[in-house]
Amino acid sequence: MSFQEYIPPPLLNPYIDTFWVSANDGITASKILPDGCVDIVFDCGDDSNSFSDDSIRISGMMTKYKQVVSKQDSETFGIRFKTGLFSSISNFPLSEIKNKTIHASEVLPDLNALFLDELLNKKNRIDKIRFLEEFLKNQLYFANNHKNDLILSVCASIRSSFQAINLVQIAQQHHISLRQLERGFKMIVGVTMKEYHTIVRFTKTMESISKYPEKSLLHTAFDNGYFDHAHLTKNVRKMAGINPSQI
Repeated sequence: MSFQEYIPPPLLNPYIDTFWVSANDGITASKILPDGCVDIVFDCGDDSNSFSDDSIRISGMMTKYKQVVSKQDSETFGIRFKTGLFSSISNFPLSEIKNKTIHASEVLPDLNALFLDELLNKKNRIDKIRFLEEFLKNQLYFANNHKNDLILSVCASIRSSFQAINLVQIAQQHHISLRQLERGFKMIVGVTMKEYHTIVRFTKTMESISKYPEKSLLHTAFDNGYFDHAHLTKNVRKMAGINPSQI
């Protein structure tokens, strides 16, 4: 299995975290972990000439890991949006697809069989990525949706204080009621603020364990805002399906 990421061009960088490509020679089982992002996924393998609704799909925000099995000789392209930025091309309420995958055409009608045919006809990976870039540029232009600076600011607040957050205080700092903020946050981000905080803390914890394997689990737990190592272990098991010692 191979996995490669491509940096988005400057015009798309405010919205897109990365373009990615995953390829498999044989049938491969893998695990996808929560990362706080929404993806559009395109199947471009040898059997992609027969279009199905699942050939292009949108993967919603995840609050727990997901097992996937890749087909033999598969090649999958993905567009990973930065948190809260999928709303720049669609007003679809992302809370409806938490931990779900839906047909992309339900949200973006242009992502149909004709689109996949054009994508498959591109000679190589770079040409395919450029084709996806042009699609996004057009979507941004015609959608004319403005970034929700309030929600993006709240996301930044949660990321910067993930060890210990106070949602009431965050709402007050942004001059909005907690109930109103939560409603808008779920629609644009796809999960509740508490769930997003859990995802952020999980990703930071995984990074910390991988980078500093010599550090005790108790210290890692305290550094990342957990009550103790048991609290950390429970969270990692839920989000990743493994114990911290297996990271």
